[in-house]
Amino acid sequence: MIEAALVTASNKDLEFLQAMAVDEDTSTAGDIVQRTGSKPTLVAKYRTRLLAAGLIESAGHGKVTFAIPGLRQYLLKNLPS
Repeated sequence: MIEAALVTASNKDLEFLQAMAVDEDTSTAGDIVQRTGSKPTLVAKYRTRLLAAGLIESAGHGKVTFAIPGLRQYLLKNLPS
């Protein structure tokens, strides 16, 4: 199921998700900006894309979390860091 959900994810989507995976619970936009080295506007764009794709969900103001159970563990195990 997770692999099917990621099939349409771009490299930048995966970079965003990988930056989230290191957090135990929620991730902030600021953390993702810092980890990816991307501009806040680019992080906001990919946040919107991933929300629409159902891969992440809002967890409060400026925070996101994974929407699919096990996605964090899958990313940590299967994607290069």
